[in-house]
Amino acid sequence: MPTTKAEILPRNNNWLFAIGLAVVGVVTSLYSIKHHLELRIHGHTDASCNINSSINCDAVAASKYSEILGVPLGVWGLGYFLAMVVLAITVFTQHKSSKEHEPTWFVMTAIGVLTSLALAGISLGVLGTVCIVCVVIYTLTLGQAGLAWKLWSDGKATMAFNGKALSSGLSTVAVVVALTVGGFNFLQPAKQLPPELQDTPGKIDGPKTISNLSPSTVDIPINKTAYSGFGEDFRKGPDDAKIVIVEFADYMCPACGQTAPVIEDIGKQLGSRALIVFKNFPLSNQCNSGVQQDMHPHSCDIAKLARCAGGKGKFWDYHLLAMAEQSKASKEKMREWGKHVGLSDQEMDGCLASKDMLAKIKDDVSVADKIGVNSTPTIFINGRKYFGERTAPALRATIESM
Repeated sequence: MPTTKAEILPRNNNWLFAIGLAVVGVVTSLYSIKHHLELRIHGHTDASCNINSSINCDAVAASKYSEILGVPLGVWGLGYFLAMVVLAITVFTQHKSSKEHEPTWFVMTAIGVLTSLALAGISLGVLGTVCIVCVVIYTLTLGQAGLAWKLWSDGKATMAFNGKALSSGLSTVAVVVALTVGGFNFLQPAKQLPPELQDTPGKIDGPKTISNLSPSTVDIPINKTAYSGFGEDFRKGPDDAKIVIVEFADYMCPACGQTAPVIEDIGKQLGSRALIVFKNFPLSNQCNSGVQQDMHPHSCDIAKLARCAGGKGKFWDYHLLAMAEQSKASKEKMREWGKHVGLSDQEMDGCLASKDMLAKIKDDVSVADKIGVNSTPTIFINGRKYFGERTAPALRATIESM
């Protein structure tokens, strides 16, 4: 029996809705890519989805789960939704290949739901943080699943699930995803050789200027005793070392968490040649007046307890532990870290309430503001701001070529 116009119209409306869901997915994925790349560059973003430690897009995007084969999940999502647009348009327009693409759309809908469930499980179960942008993606895939169920139950899905049809439809998907991922890799700035292996722009004639260091130097005061300034800066290495690496960081900044072991590794590699200095720049208006919102609500208190541990010679133990477990940060967890390095509850209470401790952290922030620090982590090498990759090989190459 031929399909009537009355039957075709609601069927087409359903597929038009499928196209709309996929287009929203494309736009959301593009935003996710933009956010991911901004985080790569600055170490944090001012995205409105960074509400607190439990709802934080930066924390999720900075995790090791945010990329597959070095490509951000947003790029894979973009390829997925573009493929869903193509499949849905093919069916909507009743193209001659719609019989192959319609069953593939149903299969890809199922894949989208399973992937969303897996990523949501990682976000909640492993990272303990929710990404609002990710939730939008999950909602879209569930919306597609609901539409698929409606089409199926209404009998408006007319297709044959066979190997030939699926192979043709999945080939279309593979081409779209491959072009998307390939385009992203092509448009990304090429990775440069270490500065010492470059002729240009790594080095120029005259005074040596390393490409990933600012040409100008700034004076960063380093307090080397408990009686200077607002208290000593905790550091590793000889105070008269020729290489001085100063890091401004936040204990809840995901990029800082990734950089902490890198700085530790560089310190071990350079040994007595380098002095490693840590300064606080919490992204919280509790101790940083330049921050408009309390982006990282526990940062200031963690910084206080790190300095508290430093009073017992355990600063770096607390520092590395807090950075490694920052995704679990809470009032209870920061005290647990303190007990792990030998602090008593009474000592921690005193440090958290100490005006002197707070004054030192605010002084670090003041120094950072004067020299133009506006993101975390920010690294200076001999007073010159470092712009390169935050990896041990990249830092080592820059230092050796100075």
